[in-house]
This record gives sequence, structure tokens and C-alpha cells, in this order.
Amino acid sequence: MPQNVLITGGSGFIGRNVFEYLKNKPQYNVFAPDSKELNCIDENAVKSYLEKNNIDIVLNFAVYGDGIDKSKDGTKILEYNLRMYYNFAKYSHMYKRMIYTGSGAEYDKRYPIVDVKEEELFERMLPNDQYGLMKRIVGEDIEKSDNIYNFRLFGIFGKYEFYPLKFISNVCCKSIYNLPLTIRQDVYFDYLWIDDFIAVLDKFLLINKPEYHTYNVCHGKKILLSEICKTVNKVSGKNNEIIICRDGFANEYSGNSERIAGELGGFDFTDYEESIEKLYRWYETQKNSIDIYNLIY
Repeated sequence: MPQNVLITGGSGFIGRNVFEYLKNKPQYNVFAPDSKELNCIDENAVKSYLEKNNIDIVLNFAVYGDGIDKSKDGTKILEYNLRMYYNFAKYSHMYKRMIYTGSGAEYDKRYPIVDVKEEELFERMLPNDQYGLMKRIVGEDIEKSDNIYNFRLFGIFGKYEFYPLKFISNVCCKSIYNLPLTIRQDVYFDYLWIDDFIAVLDKFLLINKPEYHTYNVCHGKKILLSEICKTVNKVSGKNNEIIICRDGFANEYSGNSERIAGELGGFDFTDYEESIEKLYRWYETQKNSIDIYNLIY
């Protein structure tokens, strides 16, 4: 019998990609309600939805923030995101498993985050921004749970992300329009290809009893933003100018992926050049929908 899977944030970048994949898997019956069909901030609505649809697995990808949607109230980031987590955590007895997408921001991005392991979290100071603090609070609660798991992301990229703000998509789109590839300041980053995230998720759902509750789901191999730009030039066959606005390097942001690879019995993450080329080719097919104004301003 297929398992009923609920995806929150199904219209967002991660949720949309995961939905496209899981809907074709016969072992899953996928629900991806929009915010009008399920208001995750409303506890009664969450409880009712779980009861009505007999959900087995919750993939909690919903995020409330004003970074992309300027109609959102930035003062509510901490409150609303905590509610969207705890409304499901409170009723964890009503489903078998929930996977939540955490963030490397849990480690406090005021300082370099370098190849960090999961157990290093509690050696770090509490984040001073709403988003990082929220993710840290949730992450600590997940450690005490019975059936909730934290997929901690550092950087993730792929089709459907918000290309005006997301770096790899942004430079791919700029390259297509022969614009300079701009970097505020160079930095080592750990980027995960969306297809790798989905493959990890797919394998993880088959594990009967995972060993841990928190996993750094990251490439485990860092790359400079300037190297990404050079790779975009390489796969595009172009030589667009690369502009770095500030000298020096910003704080590194990278994680250690050994725990998740070990849980899955080994996992080969896609090479950066291969994944960047796949994304670039996808944007070539979407060229007419790219707003050049949003790339410049």
C-alpha cells in the first residue's frame, strides 16, 4: 500500500522539485497543498489535515520569510517559522516520520563555518539573527524527538530557485544574456545539487530506523564563488567578465557530509561542473522567462 506523503512548501524551490520526483513513485501518494488548502501556522488546521488524510510522512519544507516575498512581515520570521515546525511536532504521534530542512545558519554565520560536523553545533554561540536562531531552536528540539529528522542544508541549487537572488542560478542567467558575472566578495561555499538532495531523501525514506536525528546534507566539498563563475564560462563556451567587488574572502560556509553518507552506505555527490552545466542548459530552455531587469537591479 502506498504511503501518504505530505509536502509543505510544495510550491517552493525544494518542495516543487521533490514533488515532481515523488509523484511518479508508486510507493508514495503525495499531498502538496498550497497555503490556502493548509495554513501551517494554524495548529488546528495542521491537526485536522493530518487526521483527514492519514499522513505517514511529513516533508516539512515550508519557510516564512521576506527575502523573496516582500509581502511577508519580516518581524514574524521567528514566530511563524517556529509555529510551522511545532504545529507538526506536537502531533508527531499521528505520522511515522517527519523530515525538516535545517540550515548551516544554526552554527552562527557571524563566524567562519568550516567543514563542520553535526556534533560541533553545541560548541558554537547562538545565532543573533532571527532565521539562524529559529533553525537552531528547531534543531535542538529535533534532537530530543522520536521520529523527526533534521536535514541541515548549507547551500542548495537547482531549477525553480529564485534566480535574481540565488548565486549559481543568477550567474547562469547573466551568462545567457552575456552580462558580467558579479560577486560581492569571494567565499568558499558548500553547494548541494537539488537532484542529490532528492536522491539522499529517497534513500533515507527506506531506512527503518536512522541512527541519528540530525544530518548535514551537503556536498562536503567546498568551492569558491569565483570558481563557479569560471565553471559557468566553461560550460557556456563564453568568456564573460568576472567582477569581484570586494577584496579578500568572506566567512567560509561549509559542512561535513560523512554522517549522511555513512547512514546511506555511501553516496557519491555530483561533481560541481556536471551539476552547473545541467542547470545552465535548463536555463537556456527558459531564456524567454528570465527577466533581465531583475538580473541587473
